[in-house]
Amino acid sequence: MYFLDNLKNNFDFFIRSRMAFSRKNFKEKPEDLSKIIFNQKQQTVINNLKNTYDLDFLKNSTKRIFLENIYFLKVFDKYFSINKNDNIKILDIGSKNWSYVKSEYLFFFAHKKDFILNGIELDCNRLNSNFYSRAEIAKFYSKNLKNANYTAGDLMGHNEKYDYIIWILPFILKYPLVKWGLPLKYFKPEEMLSHAYSLLNDNGQMLIINQGISEFEAQKELNQKSGLNFEYFGLIEDDFNLFKNERYCCKITK
Repeated sequence: MYFLDNLKNNFDFFIRSRMAFSRKNFKEKPEDLSKIIFNQKQQTVINNLKNTYDLDFLKNSTKRIFLENIYFLKVFDKYFSINKNDNIKILDIGSKNWSYVKSEYLFFFAHKKDFILNGIELDCNRLNSNFYSRAEIAKFYSKNLKNANYTAGDLMGHNEKYDYIIWILPFILKYPLVKWGLPLKYFKPEEMLSHAYSLLNDNGQMLIINQGISEFEAQKELNQKSGLNFEYFGLIEDDFNLFKNERYCCKITK
């Protein structure tokens, strides 16, 4: 069904994996966030987060990136519970350009002063329309975040242990993976879920966010086959109308 698309993806992925072309020193001009007008519901979300988190940490940003980080901060605050370990490690799977890394950093920093935050991305050399690679953009967003590390690589070859795993938009269905330009050999939803689970320390937590109800239903089916302990939260409310498709959430605990 995807023969020609897969042939093209294999060739393109091979080339960009080895050439690693990108413009250098990506920068983004901050916007005046004081000009954003929030409705009452949106302002309530922000005010509730302010009770726990220093949101000034997010302000040197564009409107889009600020709101994206607010969105994910709310998700982490609502669905993660904090364990008692003094030193923790966090893994973000499929980090893309890691534009939301500050939300992860801010969440864990509010509860734990010592932690390591790793992001891993298979297709890190993929170019955006501005000819900056994902890796180059991620370097900008994670700049000056102590112990935040963006790594190029395949999750299946990664074997460090973690207390928390964040997995945003895993490839549960073939169509999204092909349309994002990856070869079908990387479509391994069962194997990847099993391997991600093996990276969790005892009492660890993994938060999974899916795009669209069809992917969420496929995630549920995969979870049931795995026999692992999942908690389903369902639809995540998009208070700031950031995303075209609805997003759904579940969590695995070990």
